[in-house]
Amino acid sequence: MRHVLVLAILLAVPPAAAAEAVPPDAVAVDPVVHRLILDNDHIRVFDARAARGTTSPMHSHPPMVLVSLGKARLRMTLPDGGRPVIDLNPGQVMWVEGAKHAWELLAGELHAIGVEIKSAQGAATPPVIPARAANDSTLADPDVHHVLFENPHVRVFEGRTSHGRRSPMHSHPPSLLVSEDWIRLRLTLPDGSNVIHDFHPAQVLWLPEGGTHSWETIAGNGRVIAIEVKSAQAALATR
Repeated sequence: MRHVLVLAILLAVPPAAAAEAVPPDAVAVDPVVHRLILDNDHIRVFDARAARGTTSPMHSHPPMVLVSLGKARLRMTLPDGGRPVIDLNPGQVMWVEGAKHAWELLAGELHAIGVEIKSAQGAATPPVIPARAANDSTLADPDVHHVLFENPHVRVFEGRTSHGRRSPMHSHPPSLLVSEDWIRLRLTLPDGSNVIHDFHPAQVLWLPEGGTHSWETIAGNGRVIAIEVKSAQAALATR
């Protein structure tokens, strides 16, 4: 799965440093780069953008899914003094289990969407979700809805389509969508009605109720990342 990457150098600090103070939150200490765009009971989402030469002070992130939309090379500074260089590329999707770092953007343009998962923070118990629906998107149309990774808090898949592609009636649990491309879809709902929906690059869309539909791509070719949030799915099931 070439679009999935878990970067060990971004993860929690070594055990010897675990007792040290946690650096300030990224959105609080560097809001110009880490712009908050969504905050609810289940997720907090920021849009990170920066140009070459930008530096970001020491900060922390809670567990999150990171979707890279740009191409960038960064020199990280870790709490233990390590200074690894990492590359982010368009289409990379990764689970980051709590990061502590400062960085300098050496080349390219940083553009990434960070989706912080509140159920994964602290000592929270992972949510218990109901069984997948029989018409779950990844079961009804796995060629389009391809699972990238899953853990106790999220399931992440990529949806790929092209002009003329159709997908049969299927369902989604509560999800956050991140679009990489321009796509126009004709959605057909269970009652037979039709809705036209446009995706555009870097669009972020929260679907708190999930949904059931079929669709046809009437323009564009592209890729959408779907982050299914299990705590929201469990909450919806108890309503």
